[in-house]
Amino acid sequence: MVASIDGAATVEGVSADLSGNADRAMFAALRAQADVILVGAGTANAERYGRARQPGARIAVVSGSLSVDPDLPLFATPAAPLPVIVTTSGADAANAARFDGRAELLRSGEVRVDLAAALEELSACGARVVLCEGGPTLNAGLLAADLIDEINLTHAPLAVGTAASRIAASPLAGAVPTSPLEFELEHVITHDNVLFVRWLRRRCGDCRRDSR
Repeated sequence: MVASIDGAATVEGVSADLSGNADRAMFAALRAQADVILVGAGTANAERYGRARQPGARIAVVSGSLSVDPDLPLFATPAAPLPVIVTTSGADAANAARFDGRAELLRSGEVRVDLAAALEELSACGARVVLCEGGPTLNAGLLAADLIDEINLTHAPLAVGTAASRIAASPLAGAVPTSPLEFELEHVITHDNVLFVRWLRRRCGDCRRDSR
């Protein structure tokens, strides 16, 4: 994720204006390690997501209501492996039909997407590293369920000065941890006035999950 000095995760709804060459290089390096790139429907729509460039990597869009735009570049040219849409068992059948042959639907949860179950199913399908690229609502849901092992955050040398979302912010009831989650600092890198920080989730001493 990328954020301004004053905590904004977007400028006018997208993160592009917070990014630069250094952040894009870090973004590419992190993506190169991922088997699945997880993203919320709002972010996929706003950023006009396309297919992953890394061989074998898949984009998985979380959309309980199937509000993801079927005309995104992500779905334009069906090819293996198909992108995944993580949705619910109660998602509208007509909406689901729009993605026939263009995406694989992973149904997890009845009314709201069960993120823990979805990640377990992705893992069972061979996903060793799942990289979440937001947005704030998806990040908040993952934090609430304590499903994040590592946070990689770019601090852009900008102050936005608006009421933009933070990297994790959700209006959904229950989408906050029951108590603050403790992370430990793994490393700090600076380059061209940009600050890169990696935080690892601290879990019962040395028994925490693999940092990736």
